[in-house]
Amino acid sequence: MKRLLTTIQKTARGILLLTTVLAGAMASCDSVLDFEEGDCSIEYQVKFKYDYNMKKVDAFAQEVKTVTLYAFDKDGTLVYQKTEEGERLSTGEYAMKVDMAPGDYDLITWAGLDDQSFAVPLLTPGVSKREDLNVLTHRNIDNTRAEGEEGQYVVQHSLPSLFHARTATVNFPEKITASTRARRQVVTTMDLVKNTNTIRIVIAQVTRNGKPAIRAINKDRFTYAIYDDNGYMNYDNTLLEDNLLTYKPYITENSSIRSRAYSADGNTETEYPAAVAELSVGRLLEAQNPRLEIIDAETGKELLPNNKFIGYLALLKEQGFIDMPLSEYLDREDSFGMVFFVDENLTMLKSMIQINDWIIQIIDIEL
Repeated sequence: MKRLLTTIQKTARGILLLTTVLAGAMASCDSVLDFEEGDCSIEYQVKFKYDYNMKKVDAFAQEVKTVTLYAFDKDGTLVYQKTEEGERLSTGEYAMKVDMAPGDYDLITWAGLDDQSFAVPLLTPGVSKREDLNVLTHRNIDNTRAEGEEGQYVVQHSLPSLFHARTATVNFPEKITASTRARRQVVTTMDLVKNTNTIRIVIAQVTRNGKPAIRAINKDRFTYAIYDDNGYMNYDNTLLEDNLLTYKPYITENSSIRSRAYSADGNTETEYPAAVAELSVGRLLEAQNPRLEIIDAETGKELLPNNKFIGYLALLKEQGFIDMPLSEYLDREDSFGMVFFVDENLTMLKSMIQINDWIIQIIDIEL
């Protein structure tokens, strides 16, 4: 009899506990019976991802040092803005918490901005419009040039990595739903595109058949420039009308490289003396017509048979990434090493070039 009463008591306590839990759940947003009842406050978060690169892995934590989020309402008016930076971005678990009213928003992100390299207007919530959000690459202006824009608007420093993302329709719900009940969070992920590139140009001097160099190569022998009007970016990462920028090297040096380009068997690497220049440029677009210019400083002659920069990069895409659209390749790749070969007299050897370790035969190729 005593055992029977104990069992009844335990059962009663269990029923009472279950009733208490259900009563609490019915009065809260975590209700197991009705997701629309109770306190449904939600934490809104925005995460950022940068896997639009050649490795196709998320490199946000390694590459992004600062991030600014802009939120615009359905009328295109700024309603929210927040910037975060520093170590918190490098944890691999970073998410920006945003304190916003429920609703539909157009979210835009610029990441990597700094005052030394880029100009961004000061926006005012409730006043500024989406079209006011644009980014201008800083340039030095040379007013001594009488005509033409080549060499007038100069970028001659290493640009920090700049990224853009936009998610045009994001809903932050007012109440908790089945999908958010467990953590009371709504998370939106934004995919970044990189807008800056590093160009490393190497001019290697090939001496064959034991011939000595008639004119020895050195870092001051050539001048370098990339021309492109890609320095003024709109809120959607399209280009606005801009002056023609002249990107010049931020470093030049004497060096040497090893290459198999002119080896007898095509596999043995040979070391060549070289002149090296590194340039930092804005986003490269297939629809643009950037020009690469390399000039012999003593003779004034252009080294390249033509200066169609995108044409050279397209050759590399065709060699190693034939199935990838050129526009995607230009966005995913952010570093290009281009090796041009000259002979004992510093005359261009037009049979091949090397780009990112790929040896490219350019005989009969019209760029």
